[in-house]
Amino acid sequence: MEELARELESREPCGALLDLLMGVDLNALTADQQVTAFIVARKIKAFADYVQLSILRDVEDTAELAMAVHEPEQSVVRQKRSSEVLDRLPRLSELLRRGELDLRRLETVDERIVNLPNPAMIAEVEDELVEVAPKLTRTQLARRTTALVANVDPTGYDQRRLKAKQERRVEFTPLPDGMAQLRITLTALDARQVYDVLTQDARALVKDDRTTDQKRADAFLDRFLGYGIDRKVKVHVTISLETLMGLTEDPGLLDGYGPIAADSARELSMHAPWRGLLLDQYRRASELSTDTYRPTARIKEFAELNAGGTCSAPGCTTPIQELDHTIPWPAGDTNATQLKGYCAHHHHLKHGNHTVTLDSDNTLHWVTPLGRHYTTHPHQC
Repeated sequence: MEELARELESREPCGALLDLLMGVDLNALTADQQVTAFIVARKIKAFADYVQLSILRDVEDTAELAMAVHEPEQSVVRQKRSSEVLDRLPRLSELLRRGELDLRRLETVDERIVNLPNPAMIAEVEDELVEVAPKLTRTQLARRTTALVANVDPTGYDQRRLKAKQERRVEFTPLPDGMAQLRITLTALDARQVYDVLTQDARALVKDDRTTDQKRADAFLDRFLGYGIDRKVKVHVTISLETLMGLTEDPGLLDGYGPIAADSARELSMHAPWRGLLLDQYRRASELSTDTYRPTARIKEFAELNAGGTCSAPGCTTPIQELDHTIPWPAGDTNATQLKGYCAHHHHLKHGNHTVTLDSDNTLHWVTPLGRHYTTHPHQC
C-alpha cells in the first residue's frame, strides 16, 4: 500500500487516492498523516461536488432526480440553479474540479458576483481571485470578493446596498431543548456597533463561569428589557482621501467586517471624528513607536488598523482581543509593526508550541508543531 505522505496533498483527485483512503487504517495514522488524509478527503469531496453540479446543469427531469435521491423537487431545482456557477466562474470551478477549492468557497464568490451587470465584470473579479482563492478562508475570500465587486462596479454596488437594506428583518427559529434563535439582519455598520456594545456589556459583567458568548446573550436580553447602560463604542472605517472627496468610489473598510460602499463610509465621516493617517508604499499605516513595554493608546489603534481589526493568525477572522510583541521586548520594538493582534486562543498558541517570525515586509510566518508553514499578510488600507 502506498504510504500516506505529504506529497499526496498536491495531487489532483483520482480513483487511486480514493482507493488509498479506503485502504488506510485511520486509527493507525500519525498526526501528520491525519492532516494529509483530511486534505486528500477534502479534494475528493470537492471533485464529487463538481460532478454533482455538472450533472445538475445538464439534467432535464428534476422530478426523476428528486425521487432517486429522496429530496423535495424544489430542493433539486434550487441546486440546479446553483450549478450555473460552472458557467459564470469557469476558472474557479476548475479549481473545484481539481480539489483546490471547496464548494462553500466557490458559492461564497458566486453569491457576490451573481448580480454584476455583465460577464466582463465577472471575469475581471475572477481574474483577481484565481491565484489567491485556494489560500484564503471563506470569510477572507468573501471580503476580498466584496471589495473587488465594489471596485469594478461601484455605482451598482451602492445600488445593491440600498436594495439589500430593505431586507433588514428579525427572524425567529425554534431550536431543540427549549431554545430558539433570534436572527437580526442589519446594515454591516449598525450590526458592528450593536455587537461591540454587547461585547462591552459582557466584559463589564461579574466574573463567573459564563462564557463570553453567554454573557453577550444575557447582555442583549438586559438591553432589550431596558436594563442596559449607555455606552460609546469605536467603529473604525478606513477610507481614502480621494473617496472622501468624491473623486473615486473605492469602498471603505469596516474593521471586523470588510468593504462597505463608498457612500456609507462618506456618510459616517460626516457624523464621526476622523483622523488622517500617512500610508507607506504598501498602503499600510505608518507607525508610531515608544520605548516602553506597554504601547500607548495611539499605537494600539495603529496596530489594530494594520491588522484590519482581526486576529493575525492564519485563517482566523476573530476580532482582536490581545496585542503581543512578535519579537519579545526589549529586543523587539513597541510599534505597530512588531505588535500583532490575536484572539486569546492564538495568542496562547504563539507562546506555546508554535513559532512565529516577521519579515521586513511585515509578512508573518507561522510554523506549527508538525513543521507546516503558513503566512499572513498585513492589512492594506
